[in-house]
Amino acid sequence: MQKQTAIIGAGIAGLSAAYWLEKKGHTVQVFEKNSQPGGAIITERQDGFLIDLGPNSTLETSEVLKNLVNDLGLAPQRVYANEASNKRYILKNGQLMAVPTSAGAFLKTKLFSFGAKLRLLKEPFIRPTAGDDISLADFVRHRLGQEFLDYAINPFVAGVYAGDPKTLSTAAGFPKLYALEKNYGSLIRGAIGGARERKKRKEVAKDRAKMFSFQNGMQTMTDTLAAKLKTPVLLDATITGLQKQDGKYQLTVEHAGQQHLYTFDSVILCTPTHVLAGLLKNIAPERVAPLADVTYPPVSVVFTGFNAADIGRELDGFGYLIPEKEKREILGSIWSSTIFPGRAPEGKVAFTTFVGGTRQPQNARLPEDELVKLALGELKSIVGINGEPVFVKVKRWERAIPQYKLGYKKIQAIFDELETEHPGLYFAGNYRRGISVGDSVLSAHETVERVEG
Repeated sequence: MQKQTAIIGAGIAGLSAAYWLEKKGHTVQVFEKNSQPGGAIITERQDGFLIDLGPNSTLETSEVLKNLVNDLGLAPQRVYANEASNKRYILKNGQLMAVPTSAGAFLKTKLFSFGAKLRLLKEPFIRPTAGDDISLADFVRHRLGQEFLDYAINPFVAGVYAGDPKTLSTAAGFPKLYALEKNYGSLIRGAIGGARERKKRKEVAKDRAKMFSFQNGMQTMTDTLAAKLKTPVLLDATITGLQKQDGKYQLTVEHAGQQHLYTFDSVILCTPTHVLAGLLKNIAPERVAPLADVTYPPVSVVFTGFNAADIGRELDGFGYLIPEKEKREILGSIWSSTIFPGRAPEGKVAFTTFVGGTRQPQNARLPEDELVKLALGELKSIVGINGEPVFVKVKRWERAIPQYKLGYKKIQAIFDELETEHPGLYFAGNYRRGISVGDSVLSAHETVERVEG
């Protein structure tokens, strides 16, 4: 008899898990509260602009992700980032400075002082940090120094997590970085040894992995996954109850104005942690409080299109990130039309600017006219733009990205414990092993392997 599996949440993790399970012979039903699948992956086309309102790309870091794209038949639609986007900028003293990507460029850069460069050379001789957890800020300050924290790690964390290195856990949020020190005693020595290990595992380091999207944006992948499922995703479906009875899982689902009761052999939960907390209140009430408390800061995305002739500098990179020390009102901006083709009409350019995060949550919640004015003011000041936008699109994410704060290893352990204590109950998503699209796909793949036993 085929196993019946419910998947709650039709983001990239839920859809990937459903796709793989169906291929293995499972009967799967995916439930999604929104009116379209894809979760945070949303692509729109308006006035000739192609707009990714959530993740704009992913990194080809694993064979699992690469094989999934190929298996879906999407290889012909995959587009790799233009070589120009390898250059990334950091704002320092109001000026955009390229992040050095070679030893020679590092020695010449004005992004870091001579003292900071000397400090970096000491890294292999610095003792390892103590304890099982440490904030990313303390970890980087200890190993690389304050200036590297301020002008490399702080803006990077703002761009990736919309977070603050002072509160994020190195062990939970950056486990590979943490492992380099634990296994090799040094990040520099570990980078050399870790490269050999990744080669054996057929993995690619994130700083060397190829960035890609699709000709019609990231939603191509989630749309294709949903379309290939034998049982369509049940949209506009709200789970109002999850019970465990006689080793099976009963779901109460509100759909089309009616309540429906379903029974499954197993359930995979692919929703944000605050939603998980509500779903688990009948199965593991003693575990829900920490899940409900996980921080997801608000982030607003402001996509703007301009006439190329109005831009005062060459858009020769991925974009820029802003260190907290610069005291600006945005987290950074990516040059969308430089990174991938077809993102803007001929003669136009496109920017995607990020506002809010844990640094300035109040900015993300500004009224739309004030939000746009703020983003445009910073964009014009930093990039040099002599004209008004020809296109503006705003997307607000009230709960954007889970913050792997100090102590988050205990949160991750809860999922392991619940899967052991409640056979048939599984967890996958960006709260489990990493926040990127690639990490979410790997989380789904690992979950499917556990379901298969």
